[in-house]
Amino acid sequence: MALFALTIFLSAALLFLIQPMLAKQLLPYLGGGAAVWTACMLFFQAMLLAGYAYAHALCRFLPPLAQRWLHSLLLLLALLSLPLLYQPDITVFSALPPLPAVLLFLLCTTGLPYFLLSATGPLLQHWFAGRFTTVSPYRLYALSNIGSLGGLLAYPFLLEPGLLLSEQRLYWLSGFVVFAVCCLALMWLHLTALAPSYRAGEARLRQPAALRWLLLSAGGVVLLLAVTQQLTQNVPPIPFLWVVPLCLYLLSYILVFNKPQWYRRGLWRYLFCLSMVFGLLLFYLGRQFDLLSQLLLYLLVLFSGCMLCHGELARLKPEPRGLTGYYLLLAAGGALGSLTVNLLAPLWFTQQWEFLLVLLAIYVLLWPGAAGTPRWQQALWLSGAVLFTLSVLALEWQPGRHNVYAERNFYGSLSVRDINIDGNMQRRLIDGTTSHGAQYLAAPLSLQAQSYYRAGTGAALALEHFLPAAPSRTVQQLQQRKFGLVGLGAGALAVYGKPDDTMLFYELNPAVIKVATEYFSYLSDSAATVEIVPGDARLMLQAQLVSGSQQFDVLVLDAFSSDSIPQHLLTLEAMQLYWQHLHSDGVLAVHVSNNYLDLTGLLRNQAASLGLQAYFIATAAQGINPAAHWVLLTNNQRFMQQPQLQQALSPWLSAAQPAVSWTDQHSNLLQVLK
Repeated sequence: MALFALTIFLSAALLFLIQPMLAKQLLPYLGGGAAVWTACMLFFQAMLLAGYAYAHALCRFLPPLAQRWLHSLLLLLALLSLPLLYQPDITVFSALPPLPAVLLFLLCTTGLPYFLLSATGPLLQHWFAGRFTTVSPYRLYALSNIGSLGGLLAYPFLLEPGLLLSEQRLYWLSGFVVFAVCCLALMWLHLTALAPSYRAGEARLRQPAALRWLLLSAGGVVLLLAVTQQLTQNVPPIPFLWVVPLCLYLLSYILVFNKPQWYRRGLWRYLFCLSMVFGLLLFYLGRQFDLLSQLLLYLLVLFSGCMLCHGELARLKPEPRGLTGYYLLLAAGGALGSLTVNLLAPLWFTQQWEFLLVLLAIYVLLWPGAAGTPRWQQALWLSGAVLFTLSVLALEWQPGRHNVYAERNFYGSLSVRDINIDGNMQRRLIDGTTSHGAQYLAAPLSLQAQSYYRAGTGAALALEHFLPAAPSRTVQQLQQRKFGLVGLGAGALAVYGKPDDTMLFYELNPAVIKVATEYFSYLSDSAATVEIVPGDARLMLQAQLVSGSQQFDVLVLDAFSSDSIPQHLLTLEAMQLYWQHLHSDGVLAVHVSNNYLDLTGLLRNQAASLGLQAYFIATAAQGINPAAHWVLLTNNQRFMQQPQLQQALSPWLSAAQPAVSWTDQHSNLLQVLK
């Protein structure tokens, strides 16, 4: 029994370790956009479903000894393919569009190992049920989820902080070798004890229970992803916050499959009904709750919903002979839920309606319609669904009145909203629920940048007062300044452009480009020549380097979304790329305003590695404008000695931290937590 437990535990842990490791490997080559993560999740979900289908087919159509020979052959082939994962080369696929490039890279480097790891859970549980007929194999499913939980927590807290990517891959490969040896030993020791006629039962897709398995599994995944989205837009995205919902999701599986008596249907139905009220309030009035209250309420919504979905799955599980078909439907439900949130919802909705819809869907799935249920209970349940729907309609009517435009895509949901502030109409760009740019609609206020880009902030000073280190430039160069700006927002920084200036904005999200050009006038009103370069800034700058340096005087780095940061834009390799596009006396201005991360120590060290000086400029909050923190990297003393710059300089937030340094091979958010 111990060998079964060890092999299943290892397979689950390795599955959850390789996902963030490979996704992080791709970031410097394919950008940090959501499309990369979506492509990775699409691949992993598809391979998980394929692994479960293989396990069911293997156990359904082949006798145990034939299963042993086929699976042993695939394991040996997977071991032979491991060198491809040891030194993966994404540049081989650089000529392809991003989505096919990601899928082909993952398929070639880790396709077969991941496929076999995915098949391990249902396959070994089927063999276990045939070998130990008096013991339930479903407890091994709980153990599998414990392994998944261990792998989930091990990567951000153990592997990522202390190991380079190449070292992480080596440890993972060693773990896979141990897994393969365990699996081979298990097959050759135990499969001879299975009767030759022992086969998996049919999936029985026509039975109503099978449809419920599919829908309950999908409901749990949609709820997980929807709550995670809500947390990262309504609760400030503290690093690793995404780990907590997934831990609760896995914990619910562990509880209901390890000890079925821990699932009390009546209790969890009551808690979920209460959670639906909380979910409604959080969706519309989340900003009225403090941080801790929001976090606890969102997690209560998630855990109560997952306990219901997964508790019902455990209650409806089939006899052990049918478990491979059961797990196949669970995997199909998971893939369906992931597809719905990642691909379909952005096409169907301009807001994250799936959060409210999945609450209603789970409520309907738990409908008390069994024979013998009193009519008053059914009527009460129906009334609850109607009341929830009417409440959504009533609440939605009010906040939508001032919306000018709304759009949603892979990168999130955007809306443009007009708000009256002291008698002046201000137009705001809202990303989720966070304002990412604002402009007053009437002159002269409409010609002034607001928020983090107002006069006196670090970026404004760099763009307004840049001077080259004389006498390194010609007169013509002095009159024709060139600025690069990573991150467009509403285009507020364009107000600092002068008639002979050129400003290149790099923007990943096409919806932001549409909003900035059609609903804000900063770009059209600018005196400078303004160009927009669509795509990930690091990739675009790398591509432009082929034809030569852009020779920027100032490069502004402001591609952050709320408090989350694209780490691949702050590595040493990224900084070296920026300086290949800057004049030797240029200025790199980096926006570091953040509630939870102190990036100043990292930038001081990156500056030292490049032989540059770093300066901190903190602008205090003023009225509705928030505090703005910027770091300037430059060796241009003529620029820095100007009175406007000297008066704006601020003391560093913390003492120097020489150990904090990020590269494409190693970056650790724990180092920069405040």
